[in-house]
This record gives sequence, structure tokens and C-alpha cells, in this order.
Amino acid sequence: MHAYLRFELRRLIRDPRLTLFTVLGPVVTYLIFSPLAGDDRLEGVDAATALMVGLAGYGAVAGALTVAGSVAQERASGWLRQLRVTPLPPWRAVAAKALVAMFSGVPAVVAVGVAGRLQHDVELPVGRWAALVALLWLGTAPFALLGLAIGYGLAPHLAQSAVFLAFLALSVLGGLLVPVTYFPDALRHLAHVLPTYRFAELGWRSVAGRPPTVSGLALLLAWTLVFAALATGAYRRSTARD
Repeated sequence: MHAYLRFELRRLIRDPRLTLFTVLGPVVTYLIFSPLAGDDRLEGVDAATALMVGLAGYGAVAGALTVAGSVAQERASGWLRQLRVTPLPPWRAVAAKALVAMFSGVPAVVAVGVAGRLQHDVELPVGRWAALVALLWLGTAPFALLGLAIGYGLAPHLAQSAVFLAFLALSVLGGLLVPVTYFPDALRHLAHVLPTYRFAELGWRSVAGRPPTVSGLALLLAWTLVFAALATGAYRRSTARD
């Protein structure tokens, strides 16, 4: 597993194109829309900081989900057939790939944080900046696993569309782009059970100096386990089929 993990990390470093794409989108969006944030307080922090965290999460989720496209291409090229003849168990192959996908979201978090500091003088203690990056990195686990489930389960031309739809729905309904404060009651209740809202909540509470909520962590863990089961099952089926 360690050898496979090192191999995948080297591949990620050598091909930064997808990472660059997931960084530019949220940074440009933040630079355009954050001046319109006003003086409201959202999720316990000022609006500019809340938007910074939301868009950092938006980029991190996008980075984690991009693994679906690469995995689908690997299936089409026969790479999974090569993995099948190794002694690497399915759950370890999925775990290593998910861990690499999680790293894909870190540059977006850092870049949007830098934009928030430069444009709106978002000032946080060093410990809170570190906590924000660490929590948003760890919190991408369910999205990396969802991307793997889609990539292992669908053909390349279908995987890209499925990822786009899943990302759009989860980002919008989870409050990464528009604060859930402005949602109708029914949509607000829906947002609170989605992994994207609970993921961003980690960031909002960390910049406010508050610990994560027990309910939020429980929901994120539940979504992680569900997506892990889906990804592992899809990996097994794909190696047996391809």
C-alpha cells in the first residue's frame, strides 16, 4: 500500500493541471463576489470570512472529486487489471487513492485563504489558519470516496457528467456558494444533513475558535462510511468486470 501511495502521489505532483483548475475557480469567484458580502455575520463570523471558508471548501471538494475522471480513464486503459494481480486488497487500494485525492484540495484552501488575507485583511492566529487547512483537508475524505465510487462504477464519458452534477448539487444545496441563512426552511433543513454543509461547518467553527459539533462530525463520519462502502464495492466490481 505504501508503494502504491507513493506512486500515486508522484503522479499527482507531475500533473498539476487539475489542481490549477480547482484553484483558479474559487479564487476568482472570491475576488469578484467578496466585496459584495457586506457587514453581515454568517455562520458565526463576518461575511467575508464566511465566504472565504465556503469557497475554500468549494475548491477542496472540486479537487477531491476530480479523482473520478482519472480513475475512469485508468479503468478504460486496463490499469485496474494490473492492480488486480497484485496482493493489494481492494480496501487498501481505495484508501490510498482517496488519500491522494484529498491532497488535491489543499492548494485551493491555501489559495483562497491567501486571497482573503490580501483582499479583506482576514486576520486569524497562526493556529486557526493551521486548523482551517487541516480540518478542510481531513473533511474532504467523503468527497474523495464519492469520486472513487463514481470513477470505478461508470465509464469515462458518464463519470465526468455524474461528478459535475454531484458537485453542483452538493455545493449549492450545502451552502458553499450561497449561505444557508438565505435558504427557505425546507432547503435549510436539507443542507444541514448534507456532507458539504457539515464539511464547511468545520471551517466556519475553526476560524471562530470553536470546536466542531458532535452532530456535524457524526454526519460526516456516516457519509464517509457510506461512500467508502460504495467505492470499495465499485472497485471490486470493476476489477472483476474489466
